[in-house]
Amino acid sequence: MQVTRFTDLSLRLLMHLMQVPEQGRATVQEVADRFNVPYNHLNKVAHSLSKMGIIQGSKGKNGGIRLAKNPSEVRLGDLVRLTEPQADIIDCNIGPCPLRGNCKLKCVLIDAREAFYAKLNEFTLADVAAQPLMQLEG
Repeated sequence: MQVTRFTDLSLRLLMHLMQVPEQGRATVQEVADRFNVPYNHLNKVAHSLSKMGIIQGSKGKNGGIRLAKNPSEVRLGDLVRLTEPQADIIDCNIGPCPLRGNCKLKCVLIDAREAFYAKLNEFTLADVAAQPLMQLEG
């Protein structure tokens, strides 16, 4: 299974924010520069995470974004489920497929996706970013 770039950036942004000193904030521009990604794309990620209540943003001179939840409360499976599109894995109506009605592939793939999320839910954001990941420039 492969996650979208949106999910990848969501995870990276959250892991980065874990490295910001207590009560510190980072700007979307700073993080976009650090990860060499377009500002507009990362801004959409940050906006989405803010709407989910995972990060908080503030405007002004000392503004920026920071984690709104304790990293040990953010289950990876739940996060990935929220950031990934929830379309059907396969569409049995395209074609239409002559196996439709006698095929259990779609059910197996749905079960596999749920197992993927369940396995990810065994871990939190704190688990995957428990140690300093990179040097932050002061």
